[in-house]
Amino acid sequence: MKPLFLLLSICFIFTGCSKTENHTDQNITQRIHQFYTTYGAVSEELYDKPVNEDLFSPELKKALHDAVNASNADMERIKKSKYPDDKPMLLEGSVFTSQYEGFTSYKIKKIHTADPSDQSVKVDVELENAAFSPKTVWTDQVQLVKTDGTWKVDNIYFGDNPDIKDLKTSLRNFVSDAE
Repeated sequence: MKPLFLLLSICFIFTGCSKTENHTDQNITQRIHQFYTTYGAVSEELYDKPVNEDLFSPELKKALHDAVNASNADMERIKKSKYPDDKPMLLEGSVFTSQYEGFTSYKIKKIHTADPSDQSVKVDVELENAAFSPKTVWTDQVQLVKTDGTWKVDNIYFGDNPDIKDLKTSLRNFVSDAE
């Protein structure tokens, strides 16, 4: 009877751990879907609406605000200049992917978690743009951090773009170019 009790206890422990991990993966998956649904393929959302406070880490949120503010300041500067028809510095294309044209679909390939209590995870996301021929498929890696018990997007590593390492670097470069 004791071996049976021991075996059932071990099964219960592993089942409990598995459910915790699945719950964590579900929260991460929901956050990724919310992110790509809200900030799809183009950057207009950054100008049209306030940055989603619950979706981004404080550091990334600040970088996004700085970039939008730099762009808005450049628009104002050009309006008041001798050449008001000049093009201002704008966040164009798909800011959140490594491909300017953006994506038409995406899927989560892998969630890298060593331990469900980790405060940071990376998620491989396969993106596809079938709007052009031939269709383009690539993988970017989204880093999420746990802030106040909630997963938030902290950075995106652009694997297939040798010119831009990651989102934070891209935003910092944009702000410094606008100055």
